[in-house]
Amino acid sequence: MTDKRNGRKVPSGRFSRLAKFGGLASAVAGNIVKGTTRQILSGQRPSLNQSLLNTDNAVSITKRLAHMRGAAMKLGQLLSMDAGELLPAEWEPILSRLRQEADPMPKAQLLQTLEAAWSKDWHQQFSYFSFDPIAAASIGQVHRATLKDGRELAIKVQYPGVRESIDSDIDNVVSLIKLTGALPKHIDLTDLLSEAKAQLKNEADYLQEAGFLSAYRANLANDPHFVVPYVVDELTDQNILAMEYIEGLPITDVSNMTSDVIDAVCTQLMRLTYEELFQHKLMQSDPNFANYLYQADSKKIVLLDFGACRNISQNTSFHYLAMAHAMQRQDKKDMQSALFALGLVDNGMSYSAIDTVLNACLEASACLQSEHGYNLKQEQLIKRIQEVSMPLVMDKTAVASPVFDVALVNRKITGMILLANKLGATLDFKGVLAPYLARRDDS
Repeated sequence: MTDKRNGRKVPSGRFSRLAKFGGLASAVAGNIVKGTTRQILSGQRPSLNQSLLNTDNAVSITKRLAHMRGAAMKLGQLLSMDAGELLPAEWEPILSRLRQEADPMPKAQLLQTLEAAWSKDWHQQFSYFSFDPIAAASIGQVHRATLKDGRELAIKVQYPGVRESIDSDIDNVVSLIKLTGALPKHIDLTDLLSEAKAQLKNEADYLQEAGFLSAYRANLANDPHFVVPYVVDELTDQNILAMEYIEGLPITDVSNMTSDVIDAVCTQLMRLTYEELFQHKLMQSDPNFANYLYQADSKKIVLLDFGACRNISQNTSFHYLAMAHAMQRQDKKDMQSALFALGLVDNGMSYSAIDTVLNACLEASACLQSEHGYNLKQEQLIKRIQEVSMPLVMDKTAVASPVFDVALVNRKITGMILLANKLGATLDFKGVLAPYLARRDDS
């Protein structure tokens, strides 16, 4: 790890994790008192909302979620990607830590986990095993190792108690979010939270992730642009995933390379997103930038972390393609039909709110008009969409509740667009989409 952290035991019991949330709530409350006092001393009228959403609370929440790991940290990661929507933009630099690394578990806890899975003499299979993780995320940490037959591996080890704590972690995090007043009171999150809990339990099943990884290797076997590691089945179970170790640079490092490299990387990642959605109907729905590496010598993109894979229904795929077709033609009537079919607008929204969504989609469709590529950053497209969408941000009653599949697809597409914008890439959105629209017209 570039910023080595001291090992910190993962709280695995229900009560120990609840105590952590209690400590978090106390810290938040303390920061509220400090914030309102500061406002009074500066001659301002105290605001509970401002005190709840101040940066002191961002620091407290980030540190404690990184300590807890599991579903608590995972939800924090999702919030961190949307800072500025539900949460103040000032939180983004602090919460970005949650997209990077968690605190690793101490060696003693790691050894207990390895021995439970592989027996006490597990080390006899290896010529090398590093106890310092090369990555530590929300559900597990990764160690580099070499088998005696010479194969170099990345060993992902799940934190103890993560799977069992998912339900309570999500309920507790949502309670904290509600405390901030950021969520509209009329929104019923019951179904969405049930789906989120099921999804995170799937992510915590490393045998299932191994299956998804093998499926991606098969899907991309003839694609010269991507590399997917293989699984070592005999060392893999529900809590440990053993796979090929593959070198690569962090995907954001391509920002230091030529514009041709930047454009090619982002174009291929967008093409893969379309392929997942329209062809394979199997999507890795976590757009965390850490899940992608770049090999400068082979010019290939390494794909990592397949825990968040999701099988996409034919219905969802069909209506997304219909939406893409309508956006390319800038046909508001067909866009509205697709939005209703996907649940991104519904009859509970006002006419003005629906019209605002349509205008935002029309603004976004600009990237599908160019025959020579489109640079999101230069055209300030994301900023323009945000300006058009501002009435929706101000009116929190203007919220639809799409099915979970749609929410995950939106998350993936948004993540790829944010990466292209961050890197300043020029993408041929129209050209990459064209083969899928052609198949639609032929069917």
